[in-house]
Amino acid sequence: MKKINFEHLVAPVGIAGFFKKYWEKDFLHIKHYTGYFDNVLTIEDVDSFLSHQNLHPDGIRLVNNKQLVDVKEWTKTETLLAGNTKTIVSPENVFDLFDQGATIILNAAEKTIPRLAKACIAIEQELKIRVQANIYITPPNSQGFAAHYDVHDIFTMQVKGPKTWRLYAATEELPHTFNRIAEMPPLVKEIEMHSGDFLYIPRGVIHEAFSSLVSTIHVNFSCKPRYGFHVLERLAELAEQEDVFFRRAIPHGFSSNAERQEYEDQFHERLKGLIEKINVGELIDFQKEDMLNNQTLDFDGRLTDVLKVEKLNLNTKVCRRIGFEYSVNKHAKGFEIKFGQKKIVIPAFVETDLFFGDTIFIVNDIKGLITGDGKLTLVAKLIKDGFLQIVE
Repeated sequence: MKKINFEHLVAPVGIAGFFKKYWEKDFLHIKHYTGYFDNVLTIEDVDSFLSHQNLHPDGIRLVNNKQLVDVKEWTKTETLLAGNTKTIVSPENVFDLFDQGATIILNAAEKTIPRLAKACIAIEQELKIRVQANIYITPPNSQGFAAHYDVHDIFTMQVKGPKTWRLYAATEELPHTFNRIAEMPPLVKEIEMHSGDFLYIPRGVIHEAFSSLVSTIHVNFSCKPRYGFHVLERLAELAEQEDVFFRRAIPHGFSSNAERQEYEDQFHERLKGLIEKINVGELIDFQKEDMLNNQTLDFDGRLTDVLKVEKLNLNTKVCRRIGFEYSVNKHAKGFEIKFGQKKIVIPAFVETDLFFGDTIFIVNDIKGLITGDGKLTLVAKLIKDGFLQIVE
């Protein structure tokens, strides 16, 4: 099965063509063949998830007649051996409601469905944008949500169709917050999505979707990039740190017009000076921190590796895990590796080139003023934290 990547999603338009013509500008519908997105999600993946007998209701929603279904209608309470109780999903109720026209929504499904997690990871690492995957399972002749717009861009992959999508003109340009739709704008396009079809919807484009004679399944990848105003937020933090002027109170109710005008003039000059002094590129790079901290991490096989650490020796083959962003910074005691919520320090007396390359090496290949036992301890730590993996 072909590995998922962004080029696969937007073929034959291509990545360059997509970002030049469509990204944040216009919708894009691409027809593919049935099963084209089997490497992203299959019906069997969804079925396996919903068949669990101990599902927690978090991340699951049901919508019927454009209204959320009360969680009490599709959950049940179980009593544990110790007498405590817990609320879990009732599969019987869920499927009864589905039969009555309710759409099943699985939010952040990349956290529970491995194939979807790998797709999210691949897209995130290519675009350097965090994404969340939501699955929508709609029964025949039904509609989930009413016409609405999203405040994030969406990549939609139709797993099972057909499903009709209606796209309307945007009433706001690239909105970041929701506002009520006072009046429906003109219909721009009606699209019938079949299995394997791809649809990109820029944020702000009003849309609705509904099934006809058969049930449908699609997955939305919701994009969560950092925007220009996030850079301004970072600039505000630097202003507070760099100049006491920005830490002073703004004009109060007893300030004279002259004092207010003086403050406005000073604010303009101080801000101009700060902008001239700040490297905008560094401000943009600072936003990478969000990606590092919140990216989806692929730890497939990590437990197996952790168990194998018990037999780790100087001839064990290891290599760096791929599929996530990391940073390396100078640390008081050496070099600090950061990815996700992890921070790992490699001592200064250890040569680090092996750890950051793409080649397989044995533990004993590590150079520096470090003993054999020290090498084993260091590698065991890197394996347990998910930075290295054992190679058979």
